[in-house]
Amino acid sequence: MVIRDPRGADRVRAGPPAVPGWIGLALQAYGMRLGLHLLRRRRVARALRYLVVPVNYWRSLEYRLALEEGAFLPGDRVLDIGSPKLLSLWVAERVGASVVATDIEEYFAEEYALLRQARRVAPERLRLGVEDGRRLSFPDASFDKVYSISVLEHIPDDGDSACVREIARVLAPGGRCVLTVPFWPGARVDWREPDFYWSGASVDGGAGKTFFQRRYGEAELHERLIAASGLRLAKLRFVGERLDAGAGRECCELLPPPTGPVQPLIARLLLTPPVADWRSLRKPLCALIVLEKPAPGASDPSR
Repeated sequence: MVIRDPRGADRVRAGPPAVPGWIGLALQAYGMRLGLHLLRRRRVARALRYLVVPVNYWRSLEYRLALEEGAFLPGDRVLDIGSPKLLSLWVAERVGASVVATDIEEYFAEEYALLRQARRVAPERLRLGVEDGRRLSFPDASFDKVYSISVLEHIPDDGDSACVREIARVLAPGGRCVLTVPFWPGARVDWREPDFYWSGASVDGGAGKTFFQRRYGEAELHERLIAASGLRLAKLRFVGERLDAGAGRECCELLPPPTGPVQPLIARLLLTPPVADWRSLRKPLCALIVLEKPAPGASDPSR
């Protein structure tokens, strides 16, 4: 496989191995090992979080989709915008990519510097930093792959559109971006008390409520994310739940913490495979978007 490197020469390398169906369980075991590292370093509260719910219901699916669609390879320059950091460490350690893991707050930096050391991952293989996705500090064409798992929906006002434009800017020609966001057939916006870590970067809606997230309808996906990015849409898929937990509720809300170790198995049972038409789902809840930046002179297969 010959890949055009924007830095100059062509690179010849094998394609990515297939992502096994049991990857959710592998990531679950990996998360528990991270919990043990933290426990040995007397970070008891954080260790318990990894040991009880190392990879939750939705993340087990989203991590698998990110690995399948990201097709990460050794040496890839990968940017994570605001995603849970377990996947960044996994991609750096197990795949051998060079990952820059970012968030708008620095809550994760000390913990993952410690875990990076515990897992013997070189600092240049996993860099940690604070970034605002609306105004990334990186030069143009800095990354071969970008992923953002359940993040864009939390950026207030038109910040989600600004973020995808920044992704397009820092993505190298031939590069690929993988996004997951909540989906709701009619679209909606959720406000809540400012009890989440990024509330300081959100906007006040009055009456003690702060913007928490938007759930995208199909039109909003195209307008706010796909068209706004200027990138080529490679794939748009939808995932839902097979069971209906009631209006406005998801099955994961009914799962108590002791189910943590088996939540990837529960997700495999209750979440549908990705489909092209959300109308075929009983309760569509998540959208997967894969965007590509064509290399110069490349033909557009969508035409």
